[in-house]
Amino acid sequence: MSRHALILLAGCAAGALTAAPQAHAQAAPGGERSVAVEEVIVTADRRERRLQDVPTAISAVTEQALERSRIVDLSSLAGTAPSFSMTESSSLGKELSIRGVTSVRILDATAEPSVGMFVDEVYLSRMGSAFTDFFDLERVEVIRGPQGVLLGKNVVGGAISVITAKPKFDPGGSATISFGNYDAVVAKGHITGPITDNLAARAAFQVRNRSGYSRNVIRGEDMDNLQSYQGRGELLYRNPEADLQALLTFDYGRDETDGSARTMTDDPFAAGVGAIAAWRAARNLGPRDATSPQHEYTRRITRGASLRVDWGVWDGVKLTSITGYRSSKGVMGYNQLGIGSPPGLADTFYSTSERPETLSQELRLVSDNPDSRFDWIVGAFHQSDDVTRYDSNVATTYTAIPALSGTFLYTNKADLKTTAVFGQIGYKFTDQLKATVGLRYTKDDKSGTRLAQCLEDGGDGLCVAALVLGKGQSFTVDYGKKWNAMTPQGIIEYRPNDDIMIYASVAKGFKGGGWDHLPSTAKAAAIGYNPEKATNYEIGVKSDLFDRRVRLNLAAFKMDYKDLQSQQLVLECLCLITSNAGSAEIKGLEAEGTWRVTDALTLTGSGSWLDAKYSNFVDGAGVVFTGNHIQRSPEYKFDLGVNYEFGIGSWDRAFSLQANYTKQGKSYWTPANTFFQKPFGLLDASLRVQPPGAAWSVTVWGKNLTDELYAVAAQTFFGDLMNYYGPPKTYGVDLKYEF
Repeated sequence: MSRHALILLAGCAAGALTAAPQAHAQAAPGGERSVAVEEVIVTADRRERRLQDVPTAISAVTEQALERSRIVDLSSLAGTAPSFSMTESSSLGKELSIRGVTSVRILDATAEPSVGMFVDEVYLSRMGSAFTDFFDLERVEVIRGPQGVLLGKNVVGGAISVITAKPKFDPGGSATISFGNYDAVVAKGHITGPITDNLAARAAFQVRNRSGYSRNVIRGEDMDNLQSYQGRGELLYRNPEADLQALLTFDYGRDETDGSARTMTDDPFAAGVGAIAAWRAARNLGPRDATSPQHEYTRRITRGASLRVDWGVWDGVKLTSITGYRSSKGVMGYNQLGIGSPPGLADTFYSTSERPETLSQELRLVSDNPDSRFDWIVGAFHQSDDVTRYDSNVATTYTAIPALSGTFLYTNKADLKTTAVFGQIGYKFTDQLKATVGLRYTKDDKSGTRLAQCLEDGGDGLCVAALVLGKGQSFTVDYGKKWNAMTPQGIIEYRPNDDIMIYASVAKGFKGGGWDHLPSTAKAAAIGYNPEKATNYEIGVKSDLFDRRVRLNLAAFKMDYKDLQSQQLVLECLCLITSNAGSAEIKGLEAEGTWRVTDALTLTGSGSWLDAKYSNFVDGAGVVFTGNHIQRSPEYKFDLGVNYEFGIGSWDRAFSLQANYTKQGKSYWTPANTFFQKPFGLLDASLRVQPPGAAWSVTVWGKNLTDELYAVAAQTFFGDLMNYYGPPKTYGVDLKYEF
């Protein structure tokens, strides 16, 4: 076991986690406060159960933790959960990784992520549809490891489950206005209450605007700015006499930016100094000074609706129907190198438009008899995605590489269908010992048509890379393939007492196959890559100790990962090639907990250690990566936090101070392991003031207070290293009123 693993376990035995449940003081008989860790209800296994009763590694981030730690999107969520990381080259290019299982450059219309994303149990197959600003939520569950039975395919590494706040029959609401540096303004709120005795409603909104973290010094424009608008409406019908509940939800979101800055530094693993890095150094340009000669942009609109019906059809049996619909449009345009030519070797402007439309239906029967030794779930699922994607690359004639002058247009229309049936049964042999087995059968049917056109070849007879065509030439390819998979799971639970659960599990996960993005020839356009599969072996302990003042959850796992879908930039053709990377082995430890030291003081901490390596990987060009670390998988990661409540005079416990420090280890950007993001740490803090009984509160906060410079994505290019940097130091104040 490595030094980092030992440090992780030692640290987490004494601390606990921001992403874990918040601790609080509960009222005890006699009016005194009892010190205990808050119970959190989760639905990761399709039932409402205590977090500590679910034999799976889960981080549950409550509404209070989301608000207090200013977890506003997937990026800020990734900073707090063990074994979870994310790279982000644009608002449409979010690549999630859990336990080393990484979705890399999911661009093609047929491609799918390795980490599933759910909103109110509706699966989002396209990250462009996952409008990832968080607002008016009940909680977020980060579920680690394959969950191929109940959550379905494309959860090879795990899943992110977002649970929105629901309508209430007690009227209420809130309004928050926030101000921060970079001209940041956030306005959000909600209102809820009854319409009739059986019908309640909820409406929520959020607006986020800010200036850019970066500046295009060529055009005098902001970059990495944001304008975001979101709204959600819900109607909840309840009929207790019929044991019937129905929830209808509509949501809308729109966001836009002036692009993500890309700045070149010298590639330390290439001889000499890169041409662009040298040019920037001579002009004393900083890491957030961008140089694109064209205006860049990203815009997205998402619309969604879902209907969930829960009906107690028989005594002890509940029928759940979840119907989901999503439609979105994302457009993006950017200079590929972030600089003109010269000094760049090329000046190419890439633009894309993607329009996915998704319809899904899940039906399941769930046993609901707590007195029975048996519990079971059976269900069926179907989803249909129609995805239309347009990709265009326009190059100027001012280029040192003839193959990069020209214009191409790709049109890809994909029809994606997945169907599954699943079941799970559990049996309690004794009050302490339980076994659960489950199985899912999944069938994928993917087809489509791709049209590639060379509109201009720059006079050299070759269209802009990677398309191997001349001016006026084109090809049309119809593609299609079917895959199927069986994904079983087995779990053993043992409870020596009411406060400790020990579990062991074996589970398989499956992610669908697809086709390469922007293939260079008609032959390549017809060749697909296969699904990837993972088998996870895990043991874990969930415990509430010392009269539930301490919560400590541990997990150790080993994963056999086969046919990894790995994408790389091949400089010979300047094209992206996806190949199935043989196999990999991933081993890891995770720990998270909460220690309620006193009524006023809570310590939190979490951590993970990963040993994720390719055990057999030779790419299509014959390059051997066997033995290298899996890309974008930090070796270690930990988060430490403290929350202290205090009062002044009559303002008893009116002040709350919170601080968190997150550290992430080295992670490699490519399978070659030639360049990497070095370890970095982020410090956040906030101070909240809310007088006793007051409906208002004021919170002063800061994120990345040490102004750490770190990359969230990177790519090499002829001696230069293209970097996408994370947010700098930000700070502000929140004013909230509840009614």
